[in-house]
Amino acid sequence: MTVRVEHDYYGVPIWLMKDYLTQLGGHKTAEDTLEGDGWRAELRKAQRRHIGSLSVGGATVVFTGEQSILDALFEKLHWKTLRGGG
Repeated sequence: MTVRVEHDYYGVPIWLMKDYLTQLGGHKTAEDTLEGDGWRAELRKAQRRHIGSLSVGGATVVFTGEQSILDALFEKLHWKTLRGGG
């Protein structure tokens, strides 16, 4: 069964997320869309988060695919998106 999962990655700009997904086997099918073996990712700018005077942007990614395939992708992507300091 195909599922749809949306994740926000704050501190990761769209260009960097595209690079990460390409490293994980994705290829560009449209300006902000990549597809890999059994998954698809549509990217857009994340809504900025404000904490006091600090403002942080990033990428929102909508993934579609089989849950088991996405779980394996998320495990690998998690290590790429870790950010020092938080």
